[in-house]
Amino acid sequence: MCFSGEASFVVGGALLPAGAFCIGAALKKQSPSYLGLAIVPLLFGIQQISEGFVWLALERNPNVQPRAESLVFLFFALAFWPFWFPVLTAMMEPQPPRRWILAGIALLATAWFWVLYYPLLIDDDALTTRVEHHSIQYDYYSLPIYGQLEDWLKPAPAPVLRLPLQFLYLASIAAPMLLSSNTWGRIPGLILALSALFSAIVFHYAFVSVWCFFAAVLAGYLCWVFYQLEHPAEPAPAS
Repeated sequence: MCFSGEASFVVGGALLPAGAFCIGAALKKQSPSYLGLAIVPLLFGIQQISEGFVWLALERNPNVQPRAESLVFLFFALAFWPFWFPVLTAMMEPQPPRRWILAGIALLATAWFWVLYYPLLIDDDALTTRVEHHSIQYDYYSLPIYGQLEDWLKPAPAPVLRLPLQFLYLASIAAPMLLSSNTWGRIPGLILALSALFSAIVFHYAFVSVWCFFAAVLAGYLCWVFYQLEHPAEPAPAS
């Protein structure tokens, strides 16, 4: 998160019971298709707590890279969320044609693991984690994909070079919710899109950390979604 380790632990700690509430509501109200959505606050809580440990490691010894802690955070940020949002939206979509489109987006989104996350796993030097302007910066811009963008977009400045991937990343997460026929996702999808645009422009040096903070806070909205879920209809009494 973009402020401090303490703030990361507070937000993460608040999201854990929020996730438990959402999961309990989905089970109690017999809405199994909503379980994929119900675990979102819980997982965002784990992600924020993992960044709290990144802060602690950097404060303890700024000269030693918190590689394990950073990779936990980045697994969610770079690989899991761009895949999971289209998956859960497809699970909840009642219209078969849209469901197939959303499933196709989810399949394409698996590329994020191979393009951004897997190279970090196999190359110890591909990731540098530091504090930049009171935010956590995960510098993985030496990856091959960014070298390709630099070749294509020269002589654009570094923040502009990153915009194409940031736009595709945003589309992987927000577009499925906006395309769904379920109304629950349209407001969050729009807010995620606007917060990602704001993070990319204002906090370009720490886009992943700042945007994930906004997304984690938004996960609290899901408590309202599950509170509003209707209980299953009672069977009519036998005459």
